Amino acid sequence: MRNKRIVVKVGSSSLTEQNGTLSEKKTEAIVRQISQLRQLGIEVILVSSGAVAAGMERLGLTPGCVTIPEKQAAAAVGQGALIDTYQKYFQQQGMSVGQLLLTRLDLEDRKRFIHIRNTLETLIKKEVIPIVNENDTVAVDEIRVGDNDTLSSLVAIVAEANLLIMLTDIDGLYTEDPRKDPRAKKIDEVHAITPELEKIAGDRGSIVGTGGMRTKLIAAKIAVRSGMEVVIASSNEPEILRKILQGKKAGTHFFPQSRLPSKKSWLAFSTRAEGKIIIDQGAKEALVRRHGSLLLGGIIDVSGTFLEGAIVEISDPFGYMIGKGMTSFSSSDLHLLLERRAWDSGHEKIHEVVHRDMMVIMEEEENVL
Repeated sequence: MRNKRIVVKVGSSSLTEQNGTLSEKKTEAIVRQISQLRQLGIEVILVSSGAVAAGMERLGLTPGCVTIPEKQAAAAVGQGALIDTYQKYFQQQGMSVGQLLLTRLDLEDRKRFIHIRNTLETLIKKEVIPIVNENDTVAVDEIRVGDNDTLSSLVAIVAEANLLIMLTDIDGLYTEDPRKDPRAKKIDEVHAITPELEKIAGDRGSIVGTGGMRTKLIAAKIAVRSGMEVVIASSNEPEILRKILQGKKAGTHFFPQSRLPSKKSWLAFSTRAEGKIIIDQGAKEALVRRHGSLLLGGIIDVSGTFLEGAIVEISDPFGYMIGKGMTSFSSSDLHLLLERRAWDSGHEKIHEVVHRDMMVIMEEEENVL
């Protein structure tokens, strides 16, 4: 068991009965497996869905036909019920839990990102199981991660985990939907996430979850680009976590690429751009091939409104995004500097617009966003 720190994501379908109600039997089974791993010295962070489903049961709502306020109310009621259930079963194993409710804003902001990491590190050091979920009671489209599959990959980046395990009601990625096509074959290993593979994932999901195989593939893409192994497997298979950690054949195994530095992973996957800087071909060559910083001389145009320190996309002359970075100038300052450039050569003395240390070139990572 060479993976010392792992993130386990448990989907709603792995915690609920067929009618959508929270299953204490399934929850207890997950808790028991995680407790066994902790006894072996494996550090585990749990990203758990199920709050909305648990809340719907208590509020008498029907999955699939609820308003956003009703869903948020269900999350408020259900999150307490879910964490109480986890606490009960972890206490039986002699363990405590800590709850983290996050939104995309928490992950986009570098200071908050570091605070989350410090909190996770402290909980793990104190032998407390961190249980993470999206804060659905306050999250709206502008600040939502959107699904716990993606959230789990971002949490894995924050925690600098070695392995991400996503448990669901299907035992891996198939060539077709196995629930509909008996000819479907399971894909045991994935060494590269290709466009063809993404087409296979489609848009499968259950009535109690917000994601499907498509969101799991997106999450896997983020994780492997950040240097982590990923396994998608069935929560219904007995002792599935132990099997995965022992290297036994289980689910679909995604192999990692070279690991991005932590800050580069944050820039690439946890942040959303507030604007765009379009650069010429010469500047693209300098960034992609020579690993330079972005200078004013290579900028063609600027779009969007942003302040100094904002995250921006960096695009080539054809509109293809080649990277992201933290700009040293606001959009208004850049427009002014571009106007001056036509008649003032002094722009050459200006510092970098985006320093190399605060930039990630996605073309080097096969443009995964």
